[in-house]
Amino acid sequence: MVRLKNMLLSLLSLGCIACSGQNGNGMETYDIRSTKTYIEAGGRLIYTEMNIPKCDGPMPLLIYSHGYGYNWEMVPLADIARHGIVTVFFDFPGGSPGSRSGGSSTEMSVMTEADDLELVLDYMRELPQVDTSRVFLCGGSQGGFVSAVTGIRRRHDVAGLILCCPALVIKDFEQAYNQGKRIGSRFRFGNMTLSDRYVRDLDGYDVYAEMAKFAGPVLIYHGDRDSMVPLSYSERAAKAFPNARLRILRGASHMLEIGNEALLEREITAFINTQD
Repeated sequence: MVRLKNMLLSLLSLGCIACSGQNGNGMETYDIRSTKTYIEAGGRLIYTEMNIPKCDGPMPLLIYSHGYGYNWEMVPLADIARHGIVTVFFDFPGGSPGSRSGGSSTEMSVMTEADDLELVLDYMRELPQVDTSRVFLCGGSQGGFVSAVTGIRRRHDVAGLILCCPALVIKDFEQAYNQGKRIGSRFRFGNMTLSDRYVRDLDGYDVYAEMAKFAGPVLIYHGDRDSMVPLSYSERAAKAFPNARLRILRGASHMLEIGNEALLEREITAFINTQD
């Protein structure tokens, strides 16, 4: 059974005190309670950060998945939470050299991270503050790919997706990064050592065909100066999902949040709050 190491569920089940105001855009805002802890799931501890608005629930939930080799967020989760949305960041086991969830990078792939995201999703759906009909997955780079896979798997539990420069190029890893040659059993990529599992776990998985199964709304962000993931991958995804919109950020690189923090806060909040 998924549970929190420090009995967080019992603490969060206490009533919230409404405390609201408005920001400069006329959007209602709330104080938030931020918590750093570990979720015990699947036989391991997953480091998790939660932002819980101090308002009457239940509220929408946004779970953020980070990218390859680093463990920070590409969207302003605390600021989004102030608009009455529970936001969650967690550390993938083996997902970065500084992972606070342990794990080994040689055992990690997009598909293992999708499994981890499902564990976090299952836990968060049990919190009394969460409206289970308004659960959204968001991810940056590899985390965007992971969020897409998980959203498709759990399409009856996920209301919508927000994908930031999703690294769908990983499905073409050998062609894109190894001159079309089959990858070895161990190899170095960026700041981590990987195993061939990273590539082989995606063999036979047609992510674009799978996208047709997810009928919910999808918002895709991509910078037109992204040198790591070609824009064409997101353009194809926007056509493959039945209900997707591609938002191209002019002048933005793969780290598209730089200089776009306020825009992401405003647009992601509006996207979530307009979904019934």
